[in-house]
Amino acid sequence: MDASVPIFQQTLNPLGLDVPPAGEMDFEELAAAWRRRLGPGTGPVHLAGMTAMAECRAALLAAKALGRDAPWVSWICDGEGMSPARVHMLAALFVCEGMGAAAFGIHCPEGEAERLLDELAAYARISLFLVRGGEAAPWHYEPAPRDPDAIPCATGTDPCFITRTIDVGEELACGPDLLEDIIAAEDDPVGAVKIAIQSQDDVDIFALHQYAVRKALCLCSDVPELLEGALRAYQGRAFYDGTGELSREELDRLTGLYGLIVL
Repeated sequence: MDASVPIFQQTLNPLGLDVPPAGEMDFEELAAAWRRRLGPGTGPVHLAGMTAMAECRAALLAAKALGRDAPWVSWICDGEGMSPARVHMLAALFVCEGMGAAAFGIHCPEGEAERLLDELAAYARISLFLVRGGEAAPWHYEPAPRDPDAIPCATGTDPCFITRTIDVGEELACGPDLLEDIIAAEDDPVGAVKIAIQSQDDVDIFALHQYAVRKALCLCSDVPELLEGALRAYQGRAFYDGTGELSREELDRLTGLYGLIVL
């Protein structure tokens, strides 16, 4: 895949803010800060040097809310493909791609770029680029055939894969024991954690503990506004297993905004 690098109207670096437990910023406040920072405009934007998922997602949602062009997004990573906040670049790619980024790039140590970009190219469906000396250079690749039995999701830090027949296990309720239930689910042999969102209180409880999810996450709700609230709070890329009663139109909207995967 190939793409020429546009002349960016704005190149914006991170604010250095994060949501709990890594920081103290409410996600909606972070998204609002990015809306103010981006402002109105029509030209291409480079969200440069991202390090943490919450800020990257807040910036992408801000661009959508303002009607801006799909941003080019680049991340800082080490030779192992990990950002300073310990986000794996495949997870960052899956989230950015799902949320409509135009291209995904990396700032990495000299000598590691070819290997890391080739690893990303095995899964990417958007343009890739390398940032060197502050300049973006396109990375040419041919999209690999996608394995239908390996659907890419992401936690807030790591990539994960699901199949269309994945066993999601027992549904977790957003009660006072949610954190303990999420941690216990990590030892369950099933491939995903399923959390039910049935009220605004559930959204708030989930937002507080979503960082603990270390498997693919299935979110379940019959209320579009509640599912959207949980998707905004989740700093990864979740899926919906089709057991709820949401319309295809609502699911398509949530997929376009948040990269929700619908089985």
